[in-house]
Amino acid sequence: MIGTRFERTLKDHGYKCVNYTKYKGENVYEKEHLYNKIVCTVNKDSHGKAQEMTFIIHTGRKTPQDFYEFKSAELDRGYLYEEAKKIFKMFEALREIKGSVKRVEF
Repeated sequence: MIGTRFERTLKDHGYKCVNYTKYKGENVYEKEHLYNKIVCTVNKDSHGKAQEMTFIIHTGRKTPQDFYEFKSAELDRGYLYEEAKKIFKMFEALREIKGSVKRVEF
């Protein structure tokens, strides 16, 4: 997959924009699964360039009732973690590239 903008990558992975600012401020994206909800916050500077990205995983609306549901919830949490790690690597790689043409393959 080739990434050119972090917003497009987040949307491609199923994140929904909750709060968007064009310039200085925080953009908030979230993705909700059955057992877990992950929130991605991107801080932008006064020029509109993203400076840092953070992920927070919350428990979702459903609580596991038995061991099998607990195992499923932990696998879901692990999947969200791995996906967030890939998105963050892509974000950091895009930040390091200088110039107008920014493309990262991940």
